[in-house]
Amino acid sequence: MPLTYRVPEPDELEAFMRPVLRGFGDPAPEPHTLDDERVLWEPARSIGALDGDDWVGGTGAFTMDLTLPGGAAVAAAGVTMVGVASTHKRRGILTELMRRQLDDVAAGPEPVAILTASESVIYGRFGYGLATRGVRQRLAVGHARFRPDAPVAGGRLRVMTIDEARAALPEVYERIRPARPGWVRRSPAWWETHVFLDRPDRRDGASALYVLAHHDDRGAVDGWATFRVVEAWPDRLPASRVVAREVAAVDDAVQLALWRGLVDVDLSVEVDALHVAVDDPLPWAVADPRRVRTSELTDWLWLRILDVAAALGPRRWGGAGEVVLEVVDPFRPASGGRFVVAADPDGSGTVTPSEAPADLVLGAEELGALALGGVPPTTLARAGRITEERPGALAVADTLFRAERAPHCATMF
Repeated sequence: MPLTYRVPEPDELEAFMRPVLRGFGDPAPEPHTLDDERVLWEPARSIGALDGDDWVGGTGAFTMDLTLPGGAAVAAAGVTMVGVASTHKRRGILTELMRRQLDDVAAGPEPVAILTASESVIYGRFGYGLATRGVRQRLAVGHARFRPDAPVAGGRLRVMTIDEARAALPEVYERIRPARPGWVRRSPAWWETHVFLDRPDRRDGASALYVLAHHDDRGAVDGWATFRVVEAWPDRLPASRVVAREVAAVDDAVQLALWRGLVDVDLSVEVDALHVAVDDPLPWAVADPRRVRTSELTDWLWLRILDVAAALGPRRWGGAGEVVLEVVDPFRPASGGRFVVAADPDGSGTVTPSEAPADLVLGAEELGALALGGVPPTTLARAGRITEERPGALAVADTLFRAERAPHCATMF
């Protein structure tokens, strides 16, 4: 029987999600798992494969937007719910789902698609580039002495209730977001299901969620850290671990105030932050940087550009210059072509189609990696992934694609 592809009906969530949930080790999801997914789900943005009456693969998307260098945001399709049943691997199902989905996105107002990948080897062949990364940072509490020249914020720290956090955090997040390339808009449903609901079966044996907030001198919240405590008492000695899920602030002084607050959690020996921006100031603000163990540099946000001019035109560039890019896009040729990037010293610029000779030749995957400033073009060229046709063009491109801050995304979807 041939496979068929269609958009699921709103009442087909459980059957549609079955291949994905099984792939993630959940063959019999609890009712609340499906209830949470139903709150987030946008059925019309999903497409699945059927073998007869059985769903055997699918993908979906959330309506989001993505922050670019300089603070502008572009509409983005947040790809999610991707999976193919193990019984139907290597039959081209994922390729067909990706092709149909990208065609649908390209036909709408979103010039980019983004995702967080379960496996980093999958999405490059569909034109997604590794756009943001993060690190794990572990700080030994007994050695967490800050340098005397480290910034100190005014105001105060306070542990919030979940209801207080529900009222305050989304607004603070939006205040912070323009300063960080790679941050995405979080819907109210995302905040509720991924932060505030705090279901016990998602705690991995740790405590309920704490929300540590920083208030400025006027009493307004300007940063927060969400964390759990993994309790331990070897030989009746306190040795708990503070597991920080997110640390976010309007500036570095507040960021460091939150780190200080995490260090001061009673009965703990370590602060373990699972996904921190690669340019976080903590290792440079402590007296003994070796005690900040940085590990697990890993990919996070993958970016697929469908309309080069619309995706990159609003971003701020790293300096003046002009370069002609030839984007080779085998998976979706309509999204490729030649484009001239021209920028002024103030970082404003344009991206327009061009018939001029190419200065640099690169793939769609490489352009996605460059878009937020996470890697210099020269580095990709050294890896054999960009070809320089005009001598000196790579140096110009390095300047253009540079961002003031390292891109980072802490939102899982």
